[in-house]
Amino acid sequence: MKVENRQTISGKDFENYFQPKTLKKALEIKEKYQDEIIVLAGATDVLVEKYERLNEIKHWLDLSRIKELKFLDFKEDKILIGPLMTHYELKNSQMLKERLSILAKASAAVGSPQIRSRGTIGGNICTSSPAGDTLSALLASDASFKLQSQEGSRLVKAEEFFLAPKRNILKENELLTQIEIPLYSEPALNFWSKIGRRKALVISTLNLALVLYFDRGIIKRAGLAVGSAAPTPIRLREVEEMMIGKSLAELNYRNLGEELKKRVSPIDDIRGTKKYRENVVRDIMENALESIEKRREGGKNADQI
Repeated sequence: MKVENRQTISGKDFENYFQPKTLKKALEIKEKYQDEIIVLAGATDVLVEKYERLNEIKHWLDLSRIKELKFLDFKEDKILIGPLMTHYELKNSQMLKERLSILAKASAAVGSPQIRSRGTIGGNICTSSPAGDTLSALLASDASFKLQSQEGSRLVKAEEFFLAPKRNILKENELLTQIEIPLYSEPALNFWSKIGRRKALVISTLNLALVLYFDRGIIKRAGLAVGSAAPTPIRLREVEEMMIGKSLAELNYRNLGEELKKRVSPIDDIRGTKKYRENVVRDIMENALESIEKRREGGKNADQI
C-alpha cells in the first residue's frame, strides 16, 4: 500500500512512501525496488544515519503496521521473535526474563527509554553494527534468522549473517521475518555486560555475552560472543570448546580471558583504544565466569542474570 504519492518526514519530501499492512505486500514492494528502497521499522537508526541525505532517497518501506512481524512465541524447544518487537517489549517480558534473560538484559541496555520504545530487535540486527547491544546475546544464544523474499525463505545462523561493519547477507529482495532461538534441556546460567563511557545513552565500547549449560556440574554447552571487538559481532567457538566438558572448578579464568583477548581484533576509535578493548575483554571474561560461579554456588541453576 502506498500511503500517498508524496510524503514528508522531518520536512523532507519523498516520491514513494509505502506503509503496507501485510508481509505479502511488503515483499512485493521489496522485490520491485530492491536496493533502491530504504526499509524502516522503528527508524531510530536509519533516520539518524541518513539524515544529511534524506532528499536523495526517493523510496521508503515502512514495516511498522505489519502485525505478522510482531510476536513473541514460546515453544517447548525454542523461542520465536518477530522483528518488530521493540526493546521495551522484550526487556519487560516476564516470560523472556525467565526463559532467556540474557536477551532481556541486553534489550534493557539499548539507548534511552524513548529509543527502546520505538527501536526494534529486527532493526538492531539489520543495522548490523559491531556494537549492537542485542547481537552478542543473540550469538551466544545460538540464534538463527529467517530471511524471506517472494521466492521463499531461508534460515541462517546468526554467526553467518554479519559480514562487515553495517553489512550483512540479506539479499536485495529479502526481509528479516523471524528470529529463532533454541531452548535446551540443560539448566543454564548467563552473563551479559556492556562497557561504555557513561552509564546511559551510550554506544558500546565493548559488550560480552556468555551462556553456560550444565549437566551435573559439567559444562555441556557454551555460548560466548562479544561486540565492538572486531569488524562484526563475533562468536568465539574456540574458547567455548575450552570450557565444554569441564566443571567451573577446572577452568582457569585468567587463561580463558587471555585466550579471548588473542582472538579479538578491535580498533582505536573515540570510544576506546585497541589496547584498552583487548584488556577489557579479558577482564570481563573473568568477571563473567566469577559471576556465574557465585550464582551457581548460591543454587541458582535457571537461566537468569
